[in-house]
Amino acid sequence: MVRRTKEEAEATRLQLLDAAERCFREKGVAGTTLDDIAKSAGHTRGAVYWHFENKADIFEAVCERVTTPMQAMLGDLAADPGTDPLGFLRNDAIRVLRMLTDCERVQAVFEIKFCKLDGGPDFDRLRSRELETHSRCLDMLEVVFGAAVRIGQLPTHLPPRETAEAMHAFIGGLMRSWIERRDFDLQKSAPWLVDTFLVGLRNAPMPDPAG
Repeated sequence: MVRRTKEEAEATRLQLLDAAERCFREKGVAGTTLDDIAKSAGHTRGAVYWHFENKADIFEAVCERVTTPMQAMLGDLAADPGTDPLGFLRNDAIRVLRMLTDCERVQAVFEIKFCKLDGGPDFDRLRSRELETHSRCLDMLEVVFGAAVRIGQLPTHLPPRETAEAMHAFIGGLMRSWIERRDFDLQKSAPWLVDTFLVGLRNAPMPDPAG
């Protein structure tokens, strides 16, 4: 009986998360109420409060159901890039871009984050986590680019930290553009896009000391 109750509670929680994802995509986060989520899930407002503290808590749970491309990149970058750090990074960048096109749930989360997230101070904890992930990703990218410079895959004048910033912005910008417009084939063009970026790094000019 206890097991049955736990299974029912988990089923209700998942139904609420599915409903929240739908409502957030349709109405935006600020435009969605807890009543909207409860009604869409076929449950009461009390069921929402049984499982979640507030709307920000629900949104965090929606996001936690997926491994985002940047989280996947973090996991990959923790591995040893071996003797070909640039090739390692190329393959990883292509994989994370295609990961976005392959998973509807990942697309839903990114669509909400990029286009529908207009919450207030309740979302500070989520923003803090996003910044932490961003910082960790930059640190790991910097290590890989530093290795590529040391073995001659990239020019010695290329600053690893700034290059990491550029790579992160490039990947994030492509994902956002695809989510917002869907007017180009990211799955097919990912290798060419990544290769074009990396070729640009190999031919990067010397930094201007005067800025």
